[in-house]
Amino acid sequence: MSVALEVPADPAAQEWRTLDVTWPPGGDLRVTIRGTGAGNVLGGTFWTELAELLDLAEATDRPGSIVLGGHGAVFSRGLDLRWYVTRLRRAARRGGDVLATDARRLQATITALARSRRAVIADIDGECTGAALELVCACDVRYASARAWFSLPEAELGLVADLGGLQRLPRLLGEGLVRELVLGGGRIGAARAERIGLVNGGTSELTAFSGRVRAQPGAVLAQLKRELDAPHEGSLATGLDRAVRWNTEHALVGLATRMTVRLGGR
Repeated sequence: MSVALEVPADPAAQEWRTLDVTWPPGGDLRVTIRGTGAGNVLGGTFWTELAELLDLAEATDRPGSIVLGGHGAVFSRGLDLRWYVTRLRRAARRGGDVLATDARRLQATITALARSRRAVIADIDGECTGAALELVCACDVRYASARAWFSLPEAELGLVADLGGLQRLPRLLGEGLVRELVLGGGRIGAARAERIGLVNGGTSELTAFSGRVRAQPGAVLAQLKRELDAPHEGSLATGLDRAVRWNTEHALVGLATRMTVRLGGR
């Protein structure tokens, strides 16, 4: 009696509300963020779908990197504040620790991206701020257009960035540059981002890099990533937990109001 083996679902064959997904034969899994609102903002449905897509990508032996980009002339403006304000206000009425719960769920999705056995490549055009910058910090390499720019403005909302940016950025830039970015605010343009190591090069270089990666054995790529990440896993987990606990204890009061004010300036 023969038993039919279940074939892993093709991520590109699924219907996604917040992502455009293609995977041409012999190519890479390209994931284009549409998000949950203008500026490709990252709301709840996006985080759910990204986690589901990563599960599908890990379940197939088909070769190829994950290339993560944004729709139009922007990578992403970061977290969908409209979605989050609604959640905060609902939690205020009903009770519940929504800030910590959501942060840990988003952390888990970004960690899954970083731990993918595939090379993960960020293709950045235009604005890449807040949670979006924390997302691309978890990618293996980053390529950016000349009009890309980066910012981590959580402090303006009274928050400590809690999705891994504070832990991963020092590995890319060095601590002095990270302190400049997170303590003083402001933005980093594409030219300086490449000069200081935040990005690996211009977007024109991405195709050649991804082609070289596809030529490598998948099992070797996966082990290379594990070896590179292993020395940092403990401090990363500790830092993620510490940031969530601080925000829960110190940032929750008035956060919905601060986010609403920020929305008015967009």
